[in-house]
Amino acid sequence: LRAVVEGWQIPSQPPDARLRQALEDWGDEIGGQALHARLESLDPDAAQRIDPRTVRRTIRALEVILSTGVRFSAQRRRAETGYRILQLGLTRPRSELYERIDRRIDAMLAAGLVDEVRTLQARGYPASLPAFSAIGYREIMSFLAGEITLDQSVGLMRRRTRQFVRRQANWFKEGDARIHWFQAGPGVEREVEALIRSWLTQTVQWNEAHD
Repeated sequence: LRAVVEGWQIPSQPPDARLRQALEDWGDEIGGQALHARLESLDPDAAQRIDPRTVRRTIRALEVILSTGVRFSAQRRRAETGYRILQLGLTRPRSELYERIDRRIDAMLAAGLVDEVRTLQARGYPASLPAFSAIGYREIMSFLAGEITLDQSVGLMRRRTRQFVRRQANWFKEGDARIHWFQAGPGVEREVEALIRSWLTQTVQWNEAHD
């Protein structure tokens, strides 16, 4: 998203799902600050531009460096984006998000998540598939492998989903003036629709004035 909004050209190195997963696991173990310190030792310029709290960007920079042997900062270029962009954001109080996370995980388990993962494994799908790196699958796979108990796997699902929420809050900050934030709840869709219609009208007028 930032590549589009800010005009960044993405490094040509394709994603490496296994390396990224290893870096994410390492980050969970040592923490985002320590992971960022490792990036700083390899590429100070990239580390200076990446907020230590944005763990996802730190991981991507490390992934590119370790895959190519070239500093991440040397592979990034910026140009005019060429787009008129409207960014919208929905937010909820963190406590409500955590409650919704718990309900969602309980619903996934009640709907047969364990049996789903067991069936996929029985059909020969390897654990290295990128889809299995999603929160939920990897924890249940650890349970089925006998590495942890079911309660422990559920606890990890809750903790990692909460970590993901915090990362999202760092990627898209409520203080970012470029994003029009709305409090999720009844009637919010009408507020969003009104803003979009207004923005589209202004964009049409802008285009007519610059044709």
